[in-house]
Amino acid sequence: MIERKDKFYKEFLENNLFYATIILNLNGASIAYNKSPQMGEADQIIKGFKNIKKWNTIQLMGEQYNIYIRENNRVYGQNEKHGCIVVKTKKAYIIGVYIKKLELLPRVSYMEKFCKTYEEEDIIKADEKEKFVF
Repeated sequence: MIERKDKFYKEFLENNLFYATIILNLNGASIAYNKSPQMGEADQIIKGFKNIKKWNTIQLMGEQYNIYIRENNRVYGQNEKHGCIVVKTKKAYIIGVYIKKLELLPRVSYMEKFCKTYEEEDIIKADEKEKFVF
């Protein structure tokens, strides 16, 4: 039987709005992913959110993205093939990568809902360390 936490992560990692999803704890350790982040990418995300106004590019899974929207807790990036949304919550960095030609709005709505649920979910701790890979 799948535990509640496992099911929660599995549903995010297997959603069909993103082709790649990653959740990193606030220290940059991988909590869950369906495509593995590469070495140094988590550090870049942590550093980027410290000075978000000057953050121009992000690298995810070996691909470079130009950041075109910066908000306090969220950035949007894109390259020639893909787009990405990176959200910093009180508990984690939540990342979704999608095929660029797809509409952005459903992905933004999904991320907002998931991030809110992630924040409210009592089974999820801020120092989460378990790895969920699907």
